[in-house]
Amino acid sequence: MKSPQTVIVVRLCFFLLLLTALSVQAAEVNKTLKLVSGHWPPYVEKDAPGGGAAIDLVSRILKRAGYDTVASIDSWPRSLQGSAIGIYDVLATAWFTKDRDRELQFSEPYYENVTRFIKRKDSPVRFRSYADLKNLMVGVVTGRDYGEKFDQAQGFLRIAKSHVIENLLLMQQRRIDLTLGDEWVIRHELTQYFPNAVNEFEFLPQPVSKRGLHIAVSRTRPDHKEIIHAFNKALAAMRADGSMQKLLDRYRAELVHLGSTEHRPLQDTGGNKD
Repeated sequence: MKSPQTVIVVRLCFFLLLLTALSVQAAEVNKTLKLVSGHWPPYVEKDAPGGGAAIDLVSRILKRAGYDTVASIDSWPRSLQGSAIGIYDVLATAWFTKDRDRELQFSEPYYENVTRFIKRKDSPVRFRSYADLKNLMVGVVTGRDYGEKFDQAQGFLRIAKSHVIENLLLMQQRRIDLTLGDEWVIRHELTQYFPNAVNEFEFLPQPVSKRGLHIAVSRTRPDHKEIIHAFNKALAAMRADGSMQKLLDRYRAELVHLGSTEHRPLQDTGGNKD
């Protein structure tokens, strides 16, 4: 018959083994990060290989950093709020703002979104300042963020539609003078819906805005700083060895070329501000 002391020791050892097993299991689960973003082709697409360019890039960077990922696509408000309160671990496509920074830890930018005006090739319109747009009709997408300078500019008429493809169609029909949007988004729309009309359009060279694209990790995670540090380190390594450039080139090659404003990936800036 075992002594009471032996029973206590055996039970204590069993408890410690169980606790260790649970801790290891929790750590393994913790290494699988829940990514989320709103639908944003070609950056985020449910049926696209890799989930779209941004989801694929972020997943590969995090994989190199030692994390597995599971991606979800939700509405943008739910993606943002869900990340802030910890339903999701990582918001995969985020522009930095001070308000968001209170609830989310931002990475270094892994890409740069460039917004430009696009016009018909036969149009004489140019853009060096907003004074050049006086009395013009410019197609915009309802709820889209084009940057503070564009929002504050006056002297032209904004024609709001639900989708950028509607504005491209209006411009083709000469019912508006210009529209604008992210370069890759517009090139994606032309690739999908206007492949035979690509030569009718061109970007204006002066950007409307440039903003770094980041991941943002929920501050509800106690290891949010560790994740960001690992992501930034892996991102720097992929830039150094050329694998990041190869991925960007592959996605760029899938989109129609428009004009002479081919976009290049953002170089390491050493900061989180856009």
